[in-house]
Amino acid sequence: MTLGQRIVQIRTEHSLSQESFAEKLGTTRQTVSRWELDQTYPTLDHIVRISRIFSVTTDSILRDGISTFDEETPYFSCGVFRGRDCEIVETERFALKLYHSADKTRLGAVLYRGFEQSKRLTAICEYDLTTQTTEYAYLVDGCEPHTAVCNSERMAEQLTAPYNPDETRPLRRLEAFSVDREHTPRPTVREAGIPGCLNAWRMGDSYTADHDRMHFLLCTGKTSYVFTIDFQDTNIYCGASYDLAFDLGLFGGPQFFRIRNYRDNSEPFCGFHADFTCTCPELRIPTEQCVLGQYISTREGLMWCVKRYTDDEIVLQGCGEDEYIYRRDDAKTERFVVDKSGECG
Repeated sequence: MTLGQRIVQIRTEHSLSQESFAEKLGTTRQTVSRWELDQTYPTLDHIVRISRIFSVTTDSILRDGISTFDEETPYFSCGVFRGRDCEIVETERFALKLYHSADKTRLGAVLYRGFEQSKRLTAICEYDLTTQTTEYAYLVDGCEPHTAVCNSERMAEQLTAPYNPDETRPLRRLEAFSVDREHTPRPTVREAGIPGCLNAWRMGDSYTADHDRMHFLLCTGKTSYVFTIDFQDTNIYCGASYDLAFDLGLFGGPQFFRIRNYRDNSEPFCGFHADFTCTCPELRIPTEQCVLGQYISTREGLMWCVKRYTDDEIVLQGCGEDEYIYRRDDAKTERFVVDKSGECG
């Protein structure tokens, strides 16, 4: 079996197209095709990545007994990093940066997509308090050449810019978590209870982008991030908050970043806020005010209470007529597990 045939075997065993396989490795479909045809050979770094991602040994790929490459390439670790003016969340396939200018007159959100450190800017949004305008741009999935939806040529010109992983070096690491490549079965309500399932089921991220909407959600277990742009009515929401699960639902704790733009911003829920000094406090959730099937606003925060549930689905009552639905087998771009090996603070 040639090296190219072995790569074909690994890829097909995981039911991946050449394009999907390439994205995981931070390369192109054409490069993978040349590997599989034995026209070129993967670099040592790519061999190590294949080994780690697909749980095969390096010598089983090369067939020559080499097994020391893992020591030469640092292991990528997902995490949340914070500085005075920004917060960055790194996962294997995404990097989300929330930031504000020193005087807080500009708030922004930037989303990069790719694999590990080989990510490219795919969505950007920025609010300018001075001009009271919100500019945005994002790339549409599956379009070649790249197609952008935007209200600003300046923003569109920044798309596909490379991610700079060195930005996290001076920042403080707040959280550590890992991608669950084994897709460990999520617990049922009977096994873990409502709060346990709300925590476990929400951990992960999801991403879609078409001509009408860009949608990105990420939950690390401690922190929830939202970055959505609806082209119609200029409906933009970029937010980061501490949402805590309790016996009868979710409690909306502090929201430390917010760009909420809708039409002309005259709606009361529109607002702009950033505070990277905020930490998840030891909140007393006022469960005595909880009413099943209702949305409750309290002095301490917001409660989305359980409306109905089964072993595999929990439905919370959101604001107005909204329902927040969480399912045990919700499709995710990535699933996360808490990394308990290191202390972060």
